Amino acid sequence: MSDLSAREALRYATEDSMLTLFAVVLGGWLSLTFAGFAFSSYTFGMLFVLAVLVFLVGGLALFSGLVAITYKVLVDSRTA
Repeated sequence: MSDLSAREALRYATEDSMLTLFAVVLGGWLSLTFAGFAFSSYTFGMLFVLAVLVFLVGGLALFSGLVAITYKVLVDSRTA
């Protein structure tokens, strides 16, 4: 394993592509959080349907963002 300085690690973590993936993960987590609050309000109708949709979209964004980050790190480690 090669030596990696803190500056290089920080530079890699703050690349535009990584920041975009971090934003996708954060957005998915926030969507899941807001949907959880909507579920806990015990309301039915349009708010419940909207909460289900936000929950599904948030879960998909969170999962796909984490998979994309993992894939990017693995691919970059093989090419480095």
